[in-house]
Amino acid sequence: MAKKYIIWEDKYKVGYKKIDDQHLELIEIINDLYNCMSNKDSEDEALKEEFKRALRRAVEYAAYHFSYEEKIMHAIKYNKILEHSSYHREFTQTIYNYVKSYENGSLDAVNNLVQYLKDWLLNHILVTDKTFINEVKKELKKLSQQE
Repeated sequence: MAKKYIIWEDKYKVGYKKIDDQHLELIEIINDLYNCMSNKDSEDEALKEEFKRALRRAVEYAAYHFSYEEKIMHAIKYNKILEHSSYHREFTQTIYNYVKSYENGSLDAVNNLVQYLKDWLLNHILVTDKTFINEVKKELKKLSQQE
């Protein structure tokens, strides 16, 4: 059985089901990356391919998730959209840098990448996304009161 690097807890729920589901999926992807790299031969070609597939999945799913969040931000005219979107861009650039470092032969990049993913995602959920979703809920409440 695969080890869980990150265990989903209720404190990570932002209260918007689709986004909570997406965060849970991102956590599962990070767990997959962790399991690819832990206690295995880093020179094994099959492992390298497995890791690359998991990494590609992480990048693609994060892009999908960010796009989804940003569509909601535009719809509610979220006042911190530029700031929040800049966090997404910074994340994407950092991942790109780790991938480049890994492709250039740095095995430390793998460990650092997985740690970064965990720290960034959990902080982003607990602080930035909770603030954003609270704003979404306020806007939905306003709309329902206007009917």
